[in-house]
Formats: sequence, structure tokens, C-alpha cells
Amino acid sequence: MAAARSPHGLSSPVIIIGAGCIGLTTAVALLRRGFPVLVLAHHLPSDPLSPDYSSTAAGAHHLSFAASDDWRQRYLDVKTFDVLWSESDDRDEGLHKGVMRLTQTELYKGDLHLRLLEELPDFRIHDAATLPDGIEHAVSFSSVTIEPARYLDYLVRTVTSLGGTLQRVPRLDSLAQARSYAKSPLAIVNCTGLGARDLAETQDKTVVPVRGQVLRVRAPWIKTGWTRQVGALGGAEGGERTYVIPRASGDVILGGTRDADDWEREPRPETTADIVRRALEICPALAHPPHATEPFDVAGLVVSEVVGFRPTRADGIRLEAETVRLEGEDVGAQGQRQGEELTVVHNYGHGGYGWQCAWGCAEEAARIVGEEVRRKGVKGGPAVLLKAKL
Repeated sequence: MAAARSPHGLSSPVIIIGAGCIGLTTAVALLRRGFPVLVLAHHLPSDPLSPDYSSTAAGAHHLSFAASDDWRQRYLDVKTFDVLWSESDDRDEGLHKGVMRLTQTELYKGDLHLRLLEELPDFRIHDAATLPDGIEHAVSFSSVTIEPARYLDYLVRTVTSLGGTLQRVPRLDSLAQARSYAKSPLAIVNCTGLGARDLAETQDKTVVPVRGQVLRVRAPWIKTGWTRQVGALGGAEGGERTYVIPRASGDVILGGTRDADDWEREPRPETTADIVRRALEICPALAHPPHATEPFDVAGLVVSEVVGFRPTRADGIRLEAETVRLEGEDVGAQGQRQGEELTVVHNYGHGGYGWQCAWGCAEEAARIVGEEVRRKGVKGGPAVLLKAKL
């Protein structure tokens, strides 16, 4: 497939592997910088839910897990919050994209809030005398919640409107296979998530699934987000975390679980019952719809039970460039030599916080691509490079 020529004269595309929230935001960031983009994906946002495609299984509210001294993660999270907050500035436009502002309350037992939360609008610490039984600390602030399907659809529309191409492909086993879809790509951006475990050139077994199970319930009277953290957060995967996340559609996500290296794809009934119990402890209003004369059975509100595999990496997000020599793949049909070197920018390993840092990671990945293209040069010479927003 030959990519369309960009306004800056660049005809060879940047290939992005993966069309989750990470891959699609990266595509938009690159397109806005003037790069032609080809997104290759086995699973597209419009496909039925799958545990392997965690973007649509996520709770998807913006709640940073960045430790006080983790400046890179703080930057990525703040950048993403700023984009989402700006998109929700016009309420109607925000709701069209599935982004809704709300008040978020965090309840803690055995831990304190992360300092980054203090930078969010309307932050306040609750008076200890007002805390519910079993809670040692609580804070509230304003944040945003995201309707994944709606926002992913917005990203797809943005990619195509900016001239990018999305193509469904069989599951790729190697970067060499990706390269066969476009002649002489400028670079490949690896947004494969859990797929990085098996991609021939990465074989990153430090990426493991952290299984999450959530419930989608219909409860449009719930307008405030609630989270309870019992025990240390430990970089997003520690302790027991219970959450109630309202969405613009009137649905509410109840969760959750964190089960490392658990590949069970089907919902567990006992987990569903436990989630309902815990959600009612932090948000009793779930059982009290407006005008109801007696408590409602929340189990009757459940629309679906959803399982997702968070692509969690032991050392956190991998966001860097690497020069890779393609091996063992015959790409001669495209006139390319086996064993040729290629710039790969990795953008994977986001665990359970992909939605919290997607735009920050996308902008950083696009910046790295620009630096690598400028460093190595592109066909068309220096004049082309000066025009592109590298």
C-alpha cells in the first residue's frame, strides 16, 4: 500500500501497530505534525469487546497513579489531563466525545493521597471528623471521566480526517510483517500493549496481564466518582481498589480487581458479587434511584460484566527509540533487503493507566519520531525536514 503524500512532501508513512487509546492518540499526534500515518491493527475499536483490547474494558477516568518523585509519569499524566479538561470545556462538545467533568472523591485506608492530586481543580482534604467508618483519609477534586467507545470513535474519525489510514491486518508476529504493508516507512511505532510479549523483535516477557473485572450498570442518577484504596497503591497495582465511575451516557462502571498473570477471559460470578458489595459500601446511592420507595437490588442494574487484561510492564512504560534489524522475514516483494535496519519507537506497557497518560505518551512518541527522522534524514532532503514539524 502506498501512503498519500503529506503536505510537507513526505510520502513514506510512519507505521503504528495497534489501535487502542495509545496507538490512536499517537497517530493523531503524528498527523498533526505533518507525518503520513498508517495504523495497522488486528483489533479495531468497533469490534466486540475482548480482554486483549483493554482500551474498551477500562474504567477510563483520569486519576493519576504517579508517585511524587516520578516526574516523567507526572508530566505524561498532567499533559493528558490538560487535553481532556480542555476538550470538556465546552460541555456539549465534551459529551459528544464521551468526556465529562465530575467531582471525584478518594477514600483511603492505610495510605494517603498522591501529591499530584493537589494540582487538580477544586482539590480539598476532608475533615477527619466527617469520614465514614474504616476510612482514615479522604480528598475530593474535579476530574474527567471518559466513555471509551465514544472517544475511540472520535480518535478514528480524527485520524481519517487528517489523512491517516487504518487497516485491519492479521495478528502480527514481527515488525518485518508490518513493514510489508508500506514501502520504506519512516519509522514504526510499537503500540502493541500485551502483544509486546510475543512480537519477534521485542519478546518482552516483563509485560504481563493484570486481569481486571468491572461491571457496567445503568444508574444515571450517579454523578460523582468514588474510589476507595485499601493499602498502598504501589504504582497502580497495589492494595484493594474499589471504584464507582459515572459516564456521560448514564452508565456507571463498578470495579475492580487486579489479578497479575491471570488469563481467565470470562467473568467470575463471585467477583461480580464482591464488586457490587464493595461499590455499595462507598456509594450507597447506587441502591437508591430517585423516587424509589425502598432500596434497589443493584445486581438488577448490571448491563454487562467486562474482563480486560491490563498490559502491565515490570519497569513501567517503555517509551523510547531503538534501531532494529529485521531478521527472518522475506520482504523482497516490496523491493527491500532482508536484514535492513529500521527505527522503532516503543510506546507500550501502560498497565491500568493508559487513559490517564495517553496524550502525554502520544506527544512524546511523536517528538521522538521527529528527532529520529531529523537525525537520519528523509528522502526529499533538508528542505522537506525544515517544513515538517519535527
